[in-house]
Amino acid sequence: MIRVALAGQPNCGKSTIFNLLAGVNQHVANYPGVTVDKKTAGVKFNDTRFEFVDLPGTYSFSTYSLEERVAKQFLMDEAPDVIVNIVDASCLRRSLYLTFQLLELGKPVVLVLNMMDIAERRNMTIDTAKLAEMLNVEVVTTIGSKRQGRRELFKAVQRAADQTILQPFRIDYGELELYISEAEELVRHDGDVPARWLAIKALESDDVVLKKTGTNREEIKDITSRIHDRHDLDVDQAIARLRYDNADVVYHKCVKEKKGNQETLTAKADRLILNRWLAFPILGGVIFLIYQLAIVWGYKLTDYTWPLLAAVKNKIVDLLPAATSIEVPLITDFSLWMINSVIALLNYIPIFFILFALIAILEDVGYMPRMAFILDRIFKRFGLHGQSTLPLVLGGALVGGCAVPGVMATKGIADARARLATILVVPYMNCLAKVPFYTLLLGAFFKQQMSMMMFFISTVTLFIALIVARLLTSTVLRSYETAPFVMELPTYHLPTFRGVVLRAFQRVWLYIKKVVTVVVAVAVVLFVLLQYPGVSDEKMAEFRQTADSAVAVFMKKAASTSYADAVDDSAEIFALISLYDSYKSNRMLAKSKEAVAALDAKFLAASPQLFPLIRPEDEAAEKLNREVRKLSKVNKKLQIEIKNEKISNSFLGMFGRAIEPVSRLAGFDWRINVAFLSSFAARESAVATLGSIYEKGKSDLSPEQAIAQDGAYTPLHATSMLIFMILTPPCIATMVVVKLQSNSTRWMLFATFFPITLGIVLSMLFFGLAVNFNWSGLDMMRNFYISVVALTFALGLIKTKRSGWQAGKTMKG
Repeated sequence: MIRVALAGQPNCGKSTIFNLLAGVNQHVANYPGVTVDKKTAGVKFNDTRFEFVDLPGTYSFSTYSLEERVAKQFLMDEAPDVIVNIVDASCLRRSLYLTFQLLELGKPVVLVLNMMDIAERRNMTIDTAKLAEMLNVEVVTTIGSKRQGRRELFKAVQRAADQTILQPFRIDYGELELYISEAEELVRHDGDVPARWLAIKALESDDVVLKKTGTNREEIKDITSRIHDRHDLDVDQAIARLRYDNADVVYHKCVKEKKGNQETLTAKADRLILNRWLAFPILGGVIFLIYQLAIVWGYKLTDYTWPLLAAVKNKIVDLLPAATSIEVPLITDFSLWMINSVIALLNYIPIFFILFALIAILEDVGYMPRMAFILDRIFKRFGLHGQSTLPLVLGGALVGGCAVPGVMATKGIADARARLATILVVPYMNCLAKVPFYTLLLGAFFKQQMSMMMFFISTVTLFIALIVARLLTSTVLRSYETAPFVMELPTYHLPTFRGVVLRAFQRVWLYIKKVVTVVVAVAVVLFVLLQYPGVSDEKMAEFRQTADSAVAVFMKKAASTSYADAVDDSAEIFALISLYDSYKSNRMLAKSKEAVAALDAKFLAASPQLFPLIRPEDEAAEKLNREVRKLSKVNKKLQIEIKNEKISNSFLGMFGRAIEPVSRLAGFDWRINVAFLSSFAARESAVATLGSIYEKGKSDLSPEQAIAQDGAYTPLHATSMLIFMILTPPCIATMVVVKLQSNSTRWMLFATFFPITLGIVLSMLFFGLAVNFNWSGLDMMRNFYISVVALTFALGLIKTKRSGWQAGKTMKG
């Protein structure tokens, strides 16, 4: 087996080449630093097994970022057989800086000139033979986005792995050579990494190499001090300059560029997209378009997915033990709870698929890093960083992220103050798990104003994050160090249909797995907390007495009909009720005459004696059918009352009732308290809990329809719930990641309890104002939004002195 490491700078198309070689659905984006962890995949070509490792993108091995550390440690410790260095052919000169460091490792290297189509459009001609001769490597040209060059690359890797004699690559570092030789005597390493490479990294004060080799830091410091005193040189800067000089030589010998006055498409587009006055309106338009397509139009698709999910649910329920009285068997009750918990979330898959596809398009086109550059002008006023954009987007700045990867992505931020501030504000974003809760309440109370309400909800979180960040960086984080912001803006690319669809499917599948794992596990725990200790014997006796009275009335009416023998005991009566409920649920889903006829035939064959009372054809059956409907309503009402009584008396219900005197000020009753309590473990559980609490047997009603028809809540209650959910603290998984990334239990506790306090206070404040001033639900959300935005602008106008802060960019094209 040939072990191959793929290395390259960000935005060179490395992940695309990885997909091309390995045939896996690796995440591909134009945003620097997206690939944080190494990815592996095995593939067979010409009877040879290859193992590919996709290393994190890094500009060089002379920096101290996490990406550089991971890539460097792998190359030092894992000893790959071949290194495939992917470079952007249109930026060859800059890319050679990393290439030289890879060649100095003494491993076989294959140089891949990717994006050759872009180089050709820029009138660049690359002499690949000359390049291969100068660097003594295999050179392969590819166009990853068009899947060109796969076979040639496999063959080149195989030839490189078969080399028995490898001529070492060496850059002449001039007057530093004497000191490099001296440093070689100091470094110790058991692996096959050349001592020269280790010596150069040691002179660059590379912490990874110094620790790995156990080199005496004072001895290295003595060498670098002598270099500075004798030659007036800083070692790392001198080495970098010599590498760039050599890259310039190679570039001019191997590349011919036809200079022209024609401006590149990227430059033309950026003159508009990054325009001082147009950048923010364009950004706002992009975000609003995403909301309109994913949330508004995507929600309309749920009108088609819900009947399908309801049909699946009914099929499963038909297999479960039916209620023999008003008491539903525990297995049936548990199964219904689990089914409702899952399908309440699966119903929103169309929204997520559209949203993920749109985000993938933004990533592939190259607009995502431009968002970071645009927003840095604002972020720096609030103590954040342009690089905070990626964590915020992953966390859900565009609605549909997850706080866990969002917090984890902060490790790429060099600015210590901005990094910790970003860790603490990412959980305020609208993560994927919040979207079902939003759409549930908006569908129930704001169907006509859904677009505007969703816009308020989606964008207000960013303003809240800015306010919290400014407060933190102006107070408790004020003493933390800051760093300048430099970001690469890649060339614009057309996204591929295959890449966008696969990316969307991959993210949706991750969401489904989360539903099946986290939510199901939480649902089991919540079921226990909501079931026990249960209904008291006295209360249960009251319910049974009411049910027995209803059955007695029914039997009296049935006794005077010709169907008396079919329903002459309680068991047969409840079997009839169960048959009626099942038929009614399935009948609602039958949309054609043929479907209704098939359904009738199925039920008639299953229950020939009772079905005539479900579909009456004579006067006696019609009379008894009316009584069946009445008894079904009584039975359902009692089952719901028993369920609510059970929840009310449960452990979770008792806690929800205990805090109800306070939560009432925000419009929350004990049921809402229970839903929010469940969401602290996993936010999806809020919808699952509400869906199950309001579930009325095998109903064709969606959760939002059930809540809207309950009548207990108004749009004001819904808006108050939305405000609290906007500010709700992270789930348990996010808490763990916050602690790991901040390395502090104190910050984890702050990230938990500060949002809870802020959420309940603001919900109480605006709910009270809305009641006193007769606001509508939309007015309440609008005024909340205006207040937050006004405070954000006020804080943004107050300038703070920040040492060492500057913004910059580098551009391709």
